[in-house]
Amino acid sequence: MKIQLESIGLPTLSKLLGKTSQIDMPDGTVADVVSHIVNRMGQPARKILLDQKGQLDLSIQVMVNDEGFLARNEYSQRILQDGDKVKFMLLVGGG
Repeated sequence: MKIQLESIGLPTLSKLLGKTSQIDMPDGTVADVVSHIVNRMGQPARKILLDQKGQLDLSIQVMVNDEGFLARNEYSQRILQDGDKVKFMLLVGGG
């Protein structure tokens, strides 16, 4: 299946993948997309995306098809379909 990727507020990830890009991968979940990116791009992607435990860094939020941010426990449950768009965004706080 083909998945559209977009990176917002993560310039180092955008340099690796492009601001928008497309990957071709077997059926899977959001967690599988993250694994696919890390396996394909190696240590630079691992350093950007993952924390010390190998989980998606807490500073990164994920959205699929502009349907709202996914909860962390949904990454391994949210099954993707061909043509879905996955956005990785830097979580910013303010006041």
